[in-house]
Amino acid sequence: MATPFLKALRSELVGELWAMGKSRAMHLYNGLGFFDRFIPYDNKTLFSFLDNVATIRERKFERGVVLPHSFRSALILFLGGVPERVGYDLNSRGFMLNHRITGGQALEPTVEHYLRILDALGIKKLTDSPQLSVAEDEEQRFDQTYTDIGTGYVAFIVGAQYGSSKRWPAQHFSQLADMIVSKYERMVYILPGKDELEIANQVREAASHRDKVQIKEMDIGDLKVCLSRASLVVSNDTGPRHISAALGRPTLVILGPMDSLYTEYPSQSTHPVMKDVACRPCNRKKCDGDHVCMTGLKPEDVFAKVEDIFGR
Repeated sequence: MATPFLKALRSELVGELWAMGKSRAMHLYNGLGFFDRFIPYDNKTLFSFLDNVATIRERKFERGVVLPHSFRSALILFLGGVPERVGYDLNSRGFMLNHRITGGQALEPTVEHYLRILDALGIKKLTDSPQLSVAEDEEQRFDQTYTDIGTGYVAFIVGAQYGSSKRWPAQHFSQLADMIVSKYERMVYILPGKDELEIANQVREAASHRDKVQIKEMDIGDLKVCLSRASLVVSNDTGPRHISAALGRPTLVILGPMDSLYTEYPSQSTHPVMKDVACRPCNRKKCDGDHVCMTGLKPEDVFAKVEDIFGR
C-alpha cells in the first residue's frame, strides 16, 4: 500500500533513502530499487529499540518519515535526534513530530492515506496503484527450491491474519478447487501463512482431486515469486491479495465483513466478489452471527467469476 508513496519520494530525493522495519516484510520491496540501506527491527525488546535509536543517531539522518501510527515508531526518530520528523498526529505522539499531518483518523483508502504525506512534503505523486517486482535472485532461488511447480497453476490464499470473519469456509474452497481442476485441469496450490497450515489441510483433505491440490509453505520472497507466476489467485481479503494484484496477476478477492474503502485503489488485476447482506460491512474480527457474508457466498458464485476471468 505504501509503494505509490515510496516511488514518488524516491524520484524526488537527492541522497539516500533508508528503511527500518521487519526483515520479512522488506523482501516485498526487492526489485524496486527504492532503498539504499535497511535497518532491521524484528523484535520489540528494549535492547533492540535502543540499538536502533543509537544507529539513527550515528547516521545523522536529515529527515524521518513515520508510516505506522504507533507511538514507538515516532519515539525512535525523536530519541534518534532526526531534525525533521514527519508523520500523522495520532496516538498522543504529536509532540515528537515537528511536521505533523492531521486528519489521519478519517475513513479513507490506505494508499491515499500514505499519499497525503507527499502533500506535506511538497512532492507530486506519480501513481496511485501499488506496484511490486520480482528480483532475478528471487526467481533463481524459487526455481532451485520448488522444482515441482510448473506453470499455469491457480493459487489459493485460504487464511486471513486479521481474524476468522475474513475467512471463506474451508469446504467452499475445497469445492472451488475441484471445479477448477475438473474444468481447466490446472494444479491448485494452497499457500498458507503463519498459523494457517491447519485450515490449508482442511481445504485439501475435503477436495476430491487431492492429487491436483497441493499445499506449499513459503517465506515472503518465495510467495511473491509464486504469486507472480500464477494464472489466477483466489484470495480472502488479506495481505497476499495485494501482493498478487501489485504484481499484475488476476486476483479474485472474496470480500467479507470489511469496508472495502480501506483497500480501494486503481487495479485492473483485482476482481472482487461479495455477498450483499444488510450487516456488511461490520469490520469485526469475529462474526457473532451466522457469518452470512461468507457462508452465503457459494462456490458456484465464485466459480462463475473464475470462468469470467479465464474467459477473458
